[in-house]
This record gives sequence, structure tokens and C-alpha cells, in this order.
Amino acid sequence: MGKNKNTELNFLYLDDKYNKDKKKNQVKKTVKKSVKQKPNKSRVEAYDDVFNFDDEIVIGVTKVENKQLNKKKNSKTSTANKKGSKVNNKKNIKKVKKSNVKKDKIKNSGAEKKSAPGNKKNKQLKTKDKPNVENATAIKVAKWIILMLSLGIAFMFFLLSPVFNIKEIIVTGNEKISTDTIISLSQIQFEDNIFRNMRSKIIKNIKQEAYIDKVNVIRKLPSTIELEITERKATFMIEYAGSYIYINNQGYILEANQNKLELPIIIGYITPNEEISVGKRLCQEDLSKLESILGVIEAIHSNEIQEDISRIDISNKEDYKLTMDGGKKVVHLGNLTNLSNRLLYLKVALQDTKGLEGEIFVNGNLNTEKAYFRQDS
Repeated sequence: MGKNKNTELNFLYLDDKYNKDKKKNQVKKTVKKSVKQKPNKSRVEAYDDVFNFDDEIVIGVTKVENKQLNKKKNSKTSTANKKGSKVNNKKNIKKVKKSNVKKDKIKNSGAEKKSAPGNKKNKQLKTKDKPNVENATAIKVAKWIILMLSLGIAFMFFLLSPVFNIKEIIVTGNEKISTDTIISLSQIQFEDNIFRNMRSKIIKNIKQEAYIDKVNVIRKLPSTIELEITERKATFMIEYAGSYIYINNQGYILEANQNKLELPIIIGYITPNEEISVGKRLCQEDLSKLESILGVIEAIHSNEIQEDISRIDISNKEDYKLTMDGGKKVVHLGNLTNLSNRLLYLKVALQDTKGLEGEIFVNGNLNTEKAYFRQDS
């Protein structure tokens, strides 16, 4: 019996131990599961989730007081908070920097928007500023205009004062046309204001006279006008309607007169009779021929040919004719090519035929032909 009791006790003991070990294994499994599910929690916290240590007793697990657990929790949380605070501080610093950068960007963008021409506020400000600036400039311009107008009016009154009335008219350079004629042509009035007489009008009035070539008007303040005159001179004549028409070296018709001057008479011209009037010029073809004749006359004087030329026939371009030696000789010059050689032959022929009447021919090719004289019978 004693042995049976002991064996039963042993079995009970083994059963209890088995059950305890089984419970422990179950507790460990549950703790492991809880630890696996919540890896951030400690084992004590895991046990707290599984068991209520205030109400239950767990074999093999020592009870830790709440104060110690709280201290550990607080210490862990404090360290975590410190780490978190450091991390947060770093994050906050980064955020502050980012926010400052963003603020700067926002400010810059705002400044750009303000300075942008499309911004409505800037437009409003500009539109508010513009009227002020425009008004100021308009006032300045108006002041300057008023000042200039007042000065101009005062200056005009000064110029039109009696101080500048004409007291004297001086005419210089005239030979053919008298001073009184030129003054009357100018239509300048004594005691008239010196600035009221326009130069262009004075010149136009005086040049109505065919002998006047150029006019220069000089105002000598306060009350004198000087007229510088350049006259045309008669160089040739043409016979027309029983009178003589005086012509200058530019072909201007200066005067029709009964008096014959000691000037060459141009014959063979083709200018129509209706165009021959004082103040006009010969036709273009006659002017070109006249220019050639002027060259001949200059060459004759340079070669010291003393005989006067009484007539010049320009009817044929290939044979210009000069009447010389008081009308006794007619010289055939040809087309005026190689003029210097022709005039040398002419000079010798005039000396050899002095006192004789006839024609001198120097119009051929002097390289192959000789100049000759044909006496009138």
C-alpha cells in the first residue's frame, strides 16, 4: 500500500510537472507569436499582452513590479524621444531650410510677378505714375513753348522796329545798266523795313534785264542794302529785220539796236525768227556752233593774228568761214580739226596776201594737201 501511494504521488507529481511543462511551452509559444507579431515590443510587454500579471500567477515567470516596468518604459521612451527629437530636429532644420528656400523662391517669384509687365498691380501702379510723369513733361513743354513764343514775338517786334528801315541802297559792278535802273527794277522802297524785302524776289526782279547775269543782295544792318551786279557783255551780232541783235558768248539775246557795233556778225544761224527776242537764247544747235567759234576766236588772238573778224558763217559744220581784213578775205577753216596747224598756215597766208582780195583755203588735210590762196578776179 505504501508503495502504491508513493507511486501514485509520483504519477501525480509527473502529471503536474508534465502539465506545468506543457503550460510553459504554450506560454513560450504564445510569447514568441506575440513577439513575432509585435517586434517593437519587449518580452515583458509581450507577456503583459498575453497575461494579466495583477490577477494571474504564471509558473516560471517572475512578476515585475509596475514601477520598474514604467521606469524601463519611460527610459526607453525618453531615449526614443531623444533620438526622435534629434531626428525631428534634423528634419525640422531641413524643413526650415526647404521652407526658407521656398519662401525665397516665392518672394522672388512674387518680385518677378510684381516686376512683370503683365502684372495687374504693376500696371495699376504704372498707370498711376504715368499721368504724373506725363503731366509734368506736358507742363515743361508748355512752359518752353510759351517762352519761345514770347521771345519770338519780342524779336519780331524788334526786327520790325523803325531802326531797320532802309535809308541807303548801294549798287556795284554795273557798267551797261545804270544804278537808277537797277534800283527801280529791284522794287526796293526807302523807309521800308530791311527784312520785309526777300532776297529771291529782289534777284528775280533785277534779272528781268537781259544784261544782268548775277545779283548778290547784302543787308548791312541796320539800314543799308548793297546790290552786287554781274553784267553780260555783247560778243556777237545777228542781222534781223533791218537792225542788229546783240548776243553774248552764251547765246543770250541782249538787245535789238540800229547801231552796228565793232563785233562779228553771225550768219547761217537756224534759230526761228519768232524765238529771237530780248532775254531768250539761240537754239541748241546754234549754241553748240557758237561755242566752237569762241574757241576759234581765242586761238586767233593767241596766235597774234591782228586782223579783225567781221563775219562768221556757221551754216556748214564741215566748213566754218571767217571774213577778215576789213571784208577783203574769206577764210575756209573746215571742220576745225587740228585747229592750231590751220591757224599757223592762216597767219602766213594773211601776211603773204596783204592788200589782196580773195579766199584762203586751210580746210583740207594739211598732211597731204597745202593751204592756198585764190584771188578774186
